Amino acid sequence: MFSMPQGTPDADAILKKVDANMTSKTLVSTSEMIIYGRRNNRTITAKGYAEGSQKSFTEYLSPEREKGTKMLKLEDRLWIYSPSTDRTIQLSGHMLRQSVMGSDLSYEDMMEDRKMTEMYNARIIGEETIDGRKTWILEMTAKVDDAT
Repeated sequence: MFSMPQGTPDADAILKKVDANMTSKTLVSTSEMIIYGRRNNRTITAKGYAEGSQKSFTEYLSPEREKGTKMLKLEDRLWIYSPSTDRTIQLSGHMLRQSVMGSDLSYEDMMEDRKMTEMYNARIIGEETIDGRKTWILEMTAKVDDAT
């Protein structure tokens, strides 16, 4: 969902705005990922730093089991440090298709830096008001075979 002022924009305009907001010169973020499991749900928090779309560093803050795990992305390379083994490994090839912390997100998904307008066609399928702001719900279909 995405909020824009005035009337109903077309879906491509919304996607272009999303692309414009996806990267910045530098970025510091704190994120939360909720993984819904069969028996229970887990919440993972992380602190991230990025410079453009080619350089990023993430440190997992919780839960205790994941705390201290670090990821470094430099262009198309990705390294992970595990505090439990005190080792750093570079992920490549089939390893990039593995799940991030047991989620549906893969390391390959995290490495993606193409624009959404390059990967998806979008159409507006609904509207919703969130916190007093009008938003639009997009249905997105892949333009390219490798979009996930």
